[in-house]
Amino acid sequence: MKSTASRILAAALLAACLPIAAASAADVPRARFGGDPSTPEDIRILARFSRCVADRQASRARPILAMDYRSRDYRSALRRLAESNWGCAPLGTLRFSGVLFAGGLAEALLNASIGPDALAAHVAIDPARAPIAARDENELMSLCTVRAAPAEISALLQTEAASPQEAAALRALIPHVTSCLAAGQRLSLNRPFLRSVLVLAAYRLSDHNGWAPVRAAAPAG
Repeated sequence: MKSTASRILAAALLAACLPIAAASAADVPRARFGGDPSTPEDIRILARFSRCVADRQASRARPILAMDYRSRDYRSALRRLAESNWGCAPLGTLRFSGVLFAGGLAEALLNASIGPDALAAHVAIDPARAPIAARDENELMSLCTVRAAPAEISALLQTEAASPQEAAALRALIPHVTSCLAAGQRLSLNRPFLRSVLVLAAYRLSDHNGWAPVRAAAPAG
């Protein structure tokens, strides 16, 4: 039997897909390797790895998340960040989707610096700032959903990855996701991928609005 540490972490499509509808094949994350699909424990291991990296190198993670995720430079920088933090990983093979890793980084940074009731203020439209541009249909849907349902996104951020609570939080978001789809668009995303793109959108909106990390107060005296 495989040990948990030697399982492959990946973006393989899970059996429990959210039936939001079917984008083109290019929009759906696929496994790019042989091996078993990710299990809930695999997804949680990757979430813990992402939190550890964000805790150790937040100042390095933030500029990477600000890059265009469609670029080769972004993919290379994200890979180097992971490879330089193997101390955060369990023993064994660690392979994963860049989207899930980036989503985990963004989630850790948001949770560390924004209270669960403060997200709405950080993602609201600021008329003093230029509109934020969506880079693809997934991001257009995600940005719209975050602004339409910040309370539900906050609730999602408080759940453990691959848990029943996460499933319930994502189900509560489905009506907002559906209403944010462009006319004629249909989407079929697995739960980890949907969580990641929504969290990345929340992070990007916060950053666009001038969000600055909360810093610990200096000790008195």
